[in-house]
Amino acid sequence: MEHLTYGEFITSKIADIPYGQAFQTDVIAEAMTEEYKVSIHKAKPITNVALKRLADKGLIERFQKGVYYRVRQTVFGTARPSEELIEAQLLTRRGDEIIGYETGFSLMNKIGLTTLVPAKREIATNAYRKNVGDRFIIVRKPVVTVNAGNFRYLQFLDVIRALPEAHVDAENPRALLHAFAERNELDTVKTLTYARRHYPQKTLLGLVDVLVER
Repeated sequence: MEHLTYGEFITSKIADIPYGQAFQTDVIAEAMTEEYKVSIHKAKPITNVALKRLADKGLIERFQKGVYYRVRQTVFGTARPSEELIEAQLLTRRGDEIIGYETGFSLMNKIGLTTLVPAKREIATNAYRKNVGDRFIIVRKPVVTVNAGNFRYLQFLDVIRALPEAHVDAENPRALLHAFAERNELDTVKTLTYARRHYPQKTLLGLVDVLVER
């Protein structure tokens, strides 16, 4: 198969990204260094030029420095994701890597534990920084480095930790927690291990209560 040019390679990488999904230019440049064995210092300017051309064609749009997202053209015009959604994506994913997850009351609302809709989404992320002002998102520091293998466990345990202080109006909260654990195929031993190593004693005891009351 004929080797792709730099521009063709970058275009193909963008084509694999779902519409509305944000992506960092650094991630594309790093993929280029792996594919062509060039230095990151060479890959970055090539990537920047290629992405600007794609933006000029209306295939992607710039969100902020170093960040773009794919857009979709519809009969009503250009379909764009909300600023809140893009910011959440940047805090939870870096390329194919999971670096964060939704947590707190916004997650509890999605699970169905509460009907209250919080004003801001809460995200626990490896990209956590103090004193970050955000109109849409509350950024939390995770108890441990987040990855694809543990983020569902951390979500589950974060909810259990928050339950005593939360407004829960679901008829059967434990059934919803069991459903979340089963849907995400959470292993009981792993869940207990994460709770024992990274969470307060009250969270571990709360987890045990949930597990024994099926």
